[in-house]
Amino acid sequence: MLINVKQSIIIQFWVWYYTEAVKSLIKIWFDFIRFVKEYYSIPLLLKTLFSPWRRDITKKPRGFDLKKLFEALAFNAISRGFGFVARFFTIMLGLINLFGVLILGLLALIVWIFLPFILLGLILTGFILLF
Repeated sequence: MLINVKQSIIIQFWVWYYTEAVKSLIKIWFDFIRFVKEYYSIPLLLKTLFSPWRRDITKKPRGFDLKKLFEALAFNAISRGFGFVARFFTIMLGLINLFGVLILGLLALIVWIFLPFILLGLILTGFILLF
């Protein structure tokens, strides 16, 4: 009876290891992906890519003053340029981090699946080198 209990525990461990633990690992991986996407606000930044920096714009002057009109247009263009550059680099940084999370998550999943075989191989290699 004691042998059956041990076998049952061992079988339960391997069933958990390759089902529930893998599901949990994948869920955690997708949570990290969602976190990076939300942290960098990539969809929102793409929608507002050409918006002025911090909504800082100058209204057109009243009347017809060519100098003030060009000043307002230049200021608004520069504000949109700063906004574009800041958003573009934030999007690029977010995509780089997202790519890193994708790669590291895939690597973690592969290592998790093959870890028992890797450990067994390392133990056997240690015994071979020992004797």
